[in-house]
Amino acid sequence: MKVIYLTDIHDGLKGLKEVFQQTSPNLYMLSGDIIYKAFFSDDKIIEFCTYQEELEILAKNAGEDITPYDYATRVIRFSNKYSEDIQQSSVRYRELFNQAAKTMKEKYQLIDRLIKAYAGSPCVLLPGNYDIDLQYTALYELDIHRKSMEYGGLKFAGYGGAPISTSGIPQKLAVKFHEYNKYGQSYSEPEDFFKEELPDVAMIHDPAYGFLDKIPGFGNIGSQGIRRYLDDAEKKPSLVVSGHVHEDQGILKRGKTVFLNPSNFGAVDSVYGFQPGGFFAEISFENKLVNSVGLYRLIDGKKTHLMQVDTREKILKLEYIMENSPITEEEFVRR
Repeated sequence: MKVIYLTDIHDGLKGLKEVFQQTSPNLYMLSGDIIYKAFFSDDKIIEFCTYQEELEILAKNAGEDITPYDYATRVIRFSNKYSEDIQQSSVRYRELFNQAAKTMKEKYQLIDRLIKAYAGSPCVLLPGNYDIDLQYTALYELDIHRKSMEYGGLKFAGYGGAPISTSGIPQKLAVKFHEYNKYGQSYSEPEDFFKEELPDVAMIHDPAYGFLDKIPGFGNIGSQGIRRYLDDAEKKPSLVVSGHVHEDQGILKRGKTVFLNPSNFGAVDSVYGFQPGGFFAEISFENKLVNSVGLYRLIDGKKTHLMQVDTREKILKLEYIMENSPITEEEFVRR
């Protein structure tokens, strides 16, 4: 049983097609962020973000726990209660919101056609914080968010999104990551979900706290609830794949569980500079356990084998590393 795992695709559709054409696993696991931008124009992105942030602030100042879209709808409906400037902002925001939703759904339709044309094996997809809920898109049949499935003798379960608001993405349509502390009580839907499903493979966008979730200058930012599930569950998963935190690329093993973040597949600009991406992983299973993980990268459109890690023993063992690899053993293999 072999699986290809890509995360943080960020509109990297040309590369996705090349991976499909150059690999032949039993299953593809494609994780968010699938999309990177909701508009083709940078000016539109800036305009949308400006209005969304303005309306979000107005809603909070009014003591309303609602999305900017819902606040704009209220302004338009009860226009006599609001200033002309707020009315104009609300009308324009809803126009841009509808444009963003249309563009994103068209991109998901394109990805669906790409999968049907070039993926020679089944695919499952998990949305990230840059995505809208895939249930509203052409990819709904492949969506594994808050779902589980049996394949190749393994149980897979997924929980997507992240507990942040992503600028430039319509908040009302975004995947909700239900985890919070309120009145001294902790609630985590992903924790409850995984404790109920007890999968062999846990597919997440936001990593578990303390596992490949460290951002330079901020520290660990992962999900406390998913971490509690991993600590408390009697039946541990064999594999936990995550993304979101491009900077904490790596593989590690705790007990029988292998944790993997191959880093971003699609190119992105970030506060840490341009991240060209191209990374993905090939994961091999035997008797429901991970026995080997290969780290790959598309370089000039070609599948390039960077590293191979034997995961059968308690301590991870490097089997191969490409000469002059851009990623060192110390950076990727955590012991």
